[in-house]
Amino acid sequence: MSGKPLHLDVNQQIECAHTLASRFYTDPEILEIEKNKIFRRTWQLVGTLDHACGEVNGVKRTISDPETYFTADVAGEPLLIVRDKPAAAGKEGTLRAFSNVCRHRAGPIALGSGCKNVMRCQYHGWTYTLDGRLIGTPDVEGVEFFDRSTMGMVPVRLETWEKLIFVNFDFDAPPLSEYLGQIPTQARGFQFEGLQFAERRDYVIDCNWKVYVDNYLEGYHIPIAHPGLMREIDYAQYRTDTFRYYSQQFAPIRAMKAEDAGERFYAPGTGLQQALYFWIFPNLMLNIYPDNISTNVIVPLSTEKTLTIFEWFFHDVDQPKTRERIDKAIAFSDEVQQEDITLCENVQRGLRSSTYDRGRYSVKRENGVHHFHMLLSEFLEHAETIRASQNQKL
Repeated sequence: MSGKPLHLDVNQQIECAHTLASRFYTDPEILEIEKNKIFRRTWQLVGTLDHACGEVNGVKRTISDPETYFTADVAGEPLLIVRDKPAAAGKEGTLRAFSNVCRHRAGPIALGSGCKNVMRCQYHGWTYTLDGRLIGTPDVEGVEFFDRSTMGMVPVRLETWEKLIFVNFDFDAPPLSEYLGQIPTQARGFQFEGLQFAERRDYVIDCNWKVYVDNYLEGYHIPIAHPGLMREIDYAQYRTDTFRYYSQQFAPIRAMKAEDAGERFYAPGTGLQQALYFWIFPNLMLNIYPDNISTNVIVPLSTEKTLTIFEWFFHDVDQPKTRERIDKAIAFSDEVQQEDITLCENVQRGLRSSTYDRGRYSVKRENGVHHFHMLLSEFLEHAETIRASQNQKL
């Protein structure tokens, strides 16, 4: 199967379309195809510019400082993110991404995070500069036709937006700006300056990664499954707008009523007055609330097991009042997440039933899910055709 294009059979018109067949959520071979054709060809969030990289002389360092690094993983691909030394005083070192696999015998070039001026493989000590050149190869005398200049670390594309760091293994893929589209403009009501990391929580869910994404992309289930969230938003005005590589769910904060006193999490006031829910293909959720931002990265662990990584960012995280707000926001998010976990795990069980194969979309409430499935179809069915056409135009 891995050498053949997949046929998802999703009609472009949502009114006529059927949902994905259940095998796309249960077949292990399909996940391997998705890793190759989707996860390694799209922009993946791997960290932030505040990522901690240890201390030097008692001073905490982050990846924004020169000669720092951290490691990551995207769809089973080990990654190394480094900040090299500035070329001149007063300038910032270049942020780079490489495969974290030594060119010698596939050992890890680095582990964890830290501060170094060269990278030395943790297996046999082959040494690389922070811009990727191979400079040290212990005990390789006698090896014929060996050219160090061709054996440097393998580079990976890297781009940033605000504090977020993205990578892409595909050098022919569109730039990050095309994936983000108008998100930077749509989110301009939020104050990104001074945003700080507050907390991370990981959840392992017994479902296919697409089940979780499907669930996120529609508010259709909110009245049934999320009573707390239902109190916060104006569901009648809830809508989803789709764009080239992302969608946006608009969830206006509901007007405060007298009976809401003590029960509401968000009180209408000044500043950003919507909870903005962005989804960026294929597996990133960016949630912007009136006083914080959270990211949610969906990582397939196996065909029916998914890791969801939540990270929260606030201003003034060390202030007691802010800490109270953080704890309350995370508790509220966790309440919704636990409800979603139950939904997704039940759906995964249903997808294995002999009585179910495909369903239909709600035209009003599930256009975001349909949009996701059309992008899946594009990448899994037509990626090679699209790439060949683009190359012919160059």
